[in-house]
Amino acid sequence: MLLLVLLLAISTAAQEQRIVTSTHLVSVNVIVTDKSGRYVRGLTREDFEVFADKSRQRIAHFSAEPAPVSLGIVFEFHPMTSERTRAMLVALRQFTKNLRSDDDFFFMAFGGQGSLTTEFVPAEDQVLNHLAAIRPGGPSSLYDAVYLAAERLRTKRNFKKALLIVSDGEDDKSGTSYKTLRNRLREFDVQIYAVGISDPATDRASGYGRWVFEDVTRQTSGRSFLANSEASLGRAVLAEMARVSGGTAFYPESENEPELVGICTQIALELRRQYTISFYPADVASSKAWHRIKIGMTGGRRGLSLSYRQGYRLNGGRTR
Repeated sequence: MLLLVLLLAISTAAQEQRIVTSTHLVSVNVIVTDKSGRYVRGLTREDFEVFADKSRQRIAHFSAEPAPVSLGIVFEFHPMTSERTRAMLVALRQFTKNLRSDDDFFFMAFGGQGSLTTEFVPAEDQVLNHLAAIRPGGPSSLYDAVYLAAERLRTKRNFKKALLIVSDGEDDKSGTSYKTLRNRLREFDVQIYAVGISDPATDRASGYGRWVFEDVTRQTSGRSFLANSEASLGRAVLAEMARVSGGTAFYPESENEPELVGICTQIALELRRQYTISFYPADVASSKAWHRIKIGMTGGRRGLSLSYRQGYRLNGGRTR
């Protein structure tokens, strides 16, 4: 009889565990700024309202405290731009030195000869010597590199995850399509920050009156935008990837060390000045569908800007 009671207890505990791990918890990091671009602190759960597919959601969890971050840095290496490369690597090293002990990161450099992945930010000659010494292999184009970095980031320990992409945003050689990359990034919550290093004067897309790129917020084949001669398809891709994930895209003008250090400092600050809002979606029938998120302020608050990921897709019973 005692054995039977123990077996029933174990079975009940296992069922409860299955119930817990199959819940569809969606977490969203929200950045709030005022009209002057300053981060707004001191807000509470009651100050926010959340909608998924126009249906209001009950906030299940709320936090205003900084959380540990797992970060992937994806760096496009151009040997012919030595001064800019050196300045960017110095800025990234300064950025990672300011990470906390419970944060973790990895660095991936890619170029035409392949890629290099380390747990530290190497110097320019270390990257150059490595890529020159190895046989071609690994991702050598942006979409392949970001896809691989995203897969690596999924295995990292911290719940909060971010990708920092330093690139011109252009890619016509990857085996990974933009659609495949977009869908992969949608399957888990990762904020994307981008530093665009392209020059409009030499951009292949400049000079066209119109250009087309796939909108990562919609399940469509693409859409057209009017653009002036300085517009860049690569920049548009970086900007859209960052926007839909709740991150930010930066386009340095001088690309010197002080400016790049300032950009990396702002990214580090944003990662610490976020609110985390979690909810259980009321409708989980279409787990593979793309669900749009809208977050607003209650109490008639005006003059505040909110930045957050634009949607989610449930994956295997829960979001990531």
